[in-house]
Amino acid sequence: MGFKDIHAFNLAILAKQAWRLIQEGHSLSVRVYKARYFPNCSFMEAELGCPSFLWRSLLEARELIRAGSAWHVGDGQSIEVNDHRWLNYPPQFRPGANTNLKVADLIDHQIWQWNRTLLHTTFLQSTVEDILRIKLGEEHNRDKL
Repeated sequence: MGFKDIHAFNLAILAKQAWRLIQEGHSLSVRVYKARYFPNCSFMEAELGCPSFLWRSLLEARELIRAGSAWHVGDGQSIEVNDHRWLNYPPQFRPGANTNLKVADLIDHQIWQWNRTLLHTTFLQSTVEDILRIKLGEEHNRDKL
C-alpha cells in the first residue's frame, strides 16, 4: 500500500480509536471497554491491569494523544494544575506553594472568576498572566480534552 512507516500508521489508527474512547462516552463500544478496563475513572487515567493485546495497544496510543492534546477549561474539576496540559507552558509555582491543585480550586465560585489573590500567592507573574487570559465559560460546562 506504500506506507513509509507501518508502525506510525498503526499507531495513528489506534490513536483514532483511543480518541473515540475519550469523546464518545455513550457508545456501546466505549461502555464495554469502560466496564472491563476503567470502570471508576476516565480512559486517560486507566491503568494497564490484566490487558488484552488491543488494550495494551490503545494505552500506547493514549500516550500519543496525551502528548498532542490540551484541556479546555470548563468547571475545572477534571484538570490537575501541575499534571495536565491546560496552559501553553507548564505552570511556574512560587517557592513553597501548593502544587496539588485542580483548576477548580483557582476559581472563585461565588462570582465565577479567577481567584486573583490565590493566583498571585501560588504562581509566578508569567503564569498568572497566562491563566488570566483564559476566559471562563458557563459554570456547568465540563472540562474538555
